[in-house]
Amino acid sequence: MNRRKKILIAGLILVALAVAAVLAFVAGGIMSPTPWLILGLLLVSGAGVTLLLRREDCTDFVEWKEEYRVGLDIIDEEHKRLLALINNVLAANLCRTGTVLERQSLDELLDYTEYHFQREEDLMLQHAYPDYEGHKAQHDQMRTQVKLYLKRYEEEKGREVLPEVANHLKLWLLQHIAGTDKRLAPYVAERVGASGEPRSA
Repeated sequence: MNRRKKILIAGLILVALAVAAVLAFVAGGIMSPTPWLILGLLLVSGAGVTLLLRREDCTDFVEWKEEYRVGLDIIDEEHKRLLALINNVLAANLCRTGTVLERQSLDELLDYTEYHFQREEDLMLQHAYPDYEGHKAQHDQMRTQVKLYLKRYEEEKGREVLPEVANHLKLWLLQHIAGTDKRLAPYVAERVGASGEPRSA
C-alpha cells in the first residue's frame, strides 16, 4: 500500500474517532467515561500514526555496511559517498527543503555518479579489464535512466520524482556493487593493491 493510501486510511480512522468522541459527549455528557476513553484513544492513535509514518519515511535511507565493501579502497570510498548523496536526495524530498536544495542534491548525486562511473571505466581501461564493455554497458544504461529521471523532474513531476530516482539509484548501486564491482575490484587490486594506488617497485 502506498504512502498516500495509508495517510488517507489513517485520516479516516482519526476522523471517525473524533466524530465518535463528539457524539459520546452529546449522548453521555461530560461526566460520562465513554467520550473520555474515545478521546484518549484518538490522541494515542494520532501519535501512533505520526510515528508510524515518520518511521516509514526513514526506511528508504541506506547505511553503509561492510558487506558492500568490494576490497578496493578508492572504489569503496566512492560508493560510500554515492550512498550519502542518495540519502541527501531522499532527505531533501522528505524535509521539503524547496526546489533550490532539491535541485542541488539531485545535481550533486548525478555529477558524482558520472564521476564515479568515469573513474571505474578509466581503471578498467588502464588495467585492460576483460569485461570492460559489459561493465561500461551497465553504466551507460544507468546514465540513460538518470537522464530520463532528470527530464521528468524538470518537465513534469518535480519533487515527486525524487524518491523514485533515489530509490532506483540505491537499488541499482547495491546490486552493481554486489555483482559487477565485486568482480572488477579483485582484478584491479591484484595489479595495484587494495588502495588502488600503483604498487611501489
